[in-house]
Amino acid sequence: MVDLSNFVERLSELMSERELNAPALAKELKTDRSSFTRYLSGAHTPNFEIFVKIVDFFSCSADYLLGLTDIPSNEEKLLPVPPFAPQFKKVLSELRVTQYYLVEKTKKFSYNQLQGWLKGNNEPTLPCLIRLAQTLDCSVDYLIGRTR
Repeated sequence: MVDLSNFVERLSELMSERELNAPALAKELKTDRSSFTRYLSGAHTPNFEIFVKIVDFFSCSADYLLGLTDIPSNEEKLLPVPPFAPQFKKVLSELRVTQYYLVEKTKKFSYNQLQGWLKGNNEPTLPCLIRLAQTLDCSVDYLIGRTR
């Protein structure tokens, strides 16, 4: 299981630096304030869309927010996040990784999960994003299209 305790800690730190509480951040991101309370307590994690809004709002690296690096922002410019499905297809192609490898060799993902992501029917959860990046040996920022 993926440990997301760093996410809670980093989100709290970023909010504190800007003197924001959960309701204020929820208002800034035009989302439900009770959700942010649950994120900060560690009871829930944001979906892909909200996660992208958070990293965009704080102009920080997705990898930093997830606790995968201690560098808050890459030196290079962070790009706007494209829709996940075409980005995921692009990453698989660039890295020359097949669905077969992800399903059969790693035993971490199912064909149904991959098909949902590739067809744009849904996006991966934060734990799945981390596992994908680790499996593909790339950063989460690269995986979601924030860096090249």
